[in-house]
Amino acid sequence: MKSYLKKNNNWLYVSGITLYVFGIILSTIFDKDVSMEDNPIIGMISQMNGWIMLIYIAVIAPILEEISFRSWTVNKKWTKYLSLILSTIFLLLANPYIGGIYFLSFLAVIVFLKNKPKPTLISLILITTIGFTLAHIGNFEKNIFLISTPMYIGITFVFTYIALRFKLRYSMIAHGIYNFSLMLIGGFIIPFGDTITLDEGNYKGSLRPVSGLVSTDGVSSYGGYSANIQKKFLPEIISILESDNDYQIKTYPEGYSFYSLDVKTKDSLNLIDINALSKEIIRKTNIKLDTIYETRDVLFVEIEDVEKIKREVKEKMKVDEFPQSLSGIIKTISRFYDQTIIMPEEYKNVMVDYKKEFSTLSSNESFEDISKRLYKEYGITLRPKKSKVKIIRIIE
Repeated sequence: MKSYLKKNNNWLYVSGITLYVFGIILSTIFDKDVSMEDNPIIGMISQMNGWIMLIYIAVIAPILEEISFRSWTVNKKWTKYLSLILSTIFLLLANPYIGGIYFLSFLAVIVFLKNKPKPTLISLILITTIGFTLAHIGNFEKNIFLISTPMYIGITFVFTYIALRFKLRYSMIAHGIYNFSLMLIGGFIIPFGDTITLDEGNYKGSLRPVSGLVSTDGVSSYGGYSANIQKKFLPEIISILESDNDYQIKTYPEGYSFYSLDVKTKDSLNLIDINALSKEIIRKTNIKLDTIYETRDVLFVEIEDVEKIKREVKEKMKVDEFPQSLSGIIKTISRFYDQTIIMPEEYKNVMVDYKKEFSTLSSNESFEDISKRLYKEYGITLRPKKSKVKIIRIIE
């Protein structure tokens, strides 16, 4: 098969570049705003230590993926089986059904076409290209992934060409350079944007661009006498500052520039006006807001005995206990469990006695468990209904 490869694999390079360019054009024409909430890659990048992410994306991932999907190009029997096993694991993680079909297809090529070099080559190129593309299906929202498919197929053809024409290690290097370039262009390594001075009312500070390599290990805080929000996308910063509003928020970064917000009060006796601060950031940046309405299944708050809750709060206040708003608890639960919970107007000003177990939530506790505790502590039932939900979209 080697002699055939040397003479006949140029089509991979040409078609790969063509498909990649076509994918870029397609993405430009059908440009979609990428939602941070629905994009696991963006979410992971914004939460993890940047240096760890750089090593993973530019070094570890290229090596693992090239061994898994292109070690068969070494043209030894055992490398085909190595590629079969490792690439199937990638596909099984993405989707068990796709992984099963992929495994059987790959195995059939190895068994039934073992003495036919040309059909074997073409089949393995196509199968592993499809497999590599589908292994990345979890990186994006489904509609974004479909638009990006030609780019994935194109770059896979190029990596396969390099592995066949030269050696597997060179496709690893090319893959690493490609991933590094994406991080560089995306503003992950070099910060994009200007530092913005914020000076409105009782606060003063700055909003500055930072490299995505900045660690997120530090604790971010907002509200009170200072606001410190580290390494977030601009839309995400606005969504944090707008967290006290009743409507739902979805954020859509068009770019991937990170910012840090550092603001303090001019007068230590007054609190920062979070709403005024968010408006100032919107005014001084390229943030856009619009409103849409969606009909969806939601949960309405129903309280068994509101007067009982009010009496309990008055009793607690006598012993200097600190009450908190019921709407604040519901919003915390709603965001933590990604549930749409509607608080009727008559309950929005209800204060409840402070419960430490509601101040911090644990991923070990299911939403059903938290619903039971709400009923036990406050007589609250979350009743499912269909309703129109107001959504504020924050777009950079």
